[in-house]
Amino acid sequence: MIENHLYTCDDKLKWWGYGEWVEEADNVYFTHNEIECHVIRSAHKESNAQNFHIFGGHLCGYCRIPKDHPYYEKEYEEMNIDVYFALTFGEFLNNEYWIGFDCAHACDIIPSMQYLEKSNPGLIEIKKKCKELLKKININDNPKTYKNMNFVIEECKSIAEQLNAIK
Repeated sequence: MIENHLYTCDDKLKWWGYGEWVEEADNVYFTHNEIECHVIRSAHKESNAQNFHIFGGHLCGYCRIPKDHPYYEKEYEEMNIDVYFALTFGEFLNNEYWIGFDCAHACDIIPSMQYLEKSNPGLIEIKKKCKELLKKININDNPKTYKNMNFVIEECKSIAEQLNAIK
């Protein structure tokens, strides 16, 4: 397993505040059951004339499908792969076909969004009003969770095992 950091702890703290993501690696490569796997932290710079914001901080997991596999070149929506939320990616990168998933759904903690929700006065007010509205209409506001590196690695391993079972 090869792990490295793409961003410094100081950058992560500045962009996303404190959380597990500050200490954990941002980029991990490994092989499981002869399937190459890659986990990477997503970060996208968004800017306007006044300032910029680094959106993301969440993890995405990918597996390379071998050329001799029945799913090679198949649309990811057509694959029978059980993974967190669902496959959300299938593309050729450097002449290799990769499929993957992300951890940036409504039930997930996205570090940049959590940071903004705690630090931006306008978003703090919106979040407060949403909680009040949900309470009024008797809808449970389930807490979001952060899908950490160990979680995403295990999901990639599961994809690799499923790909091998399909061969």
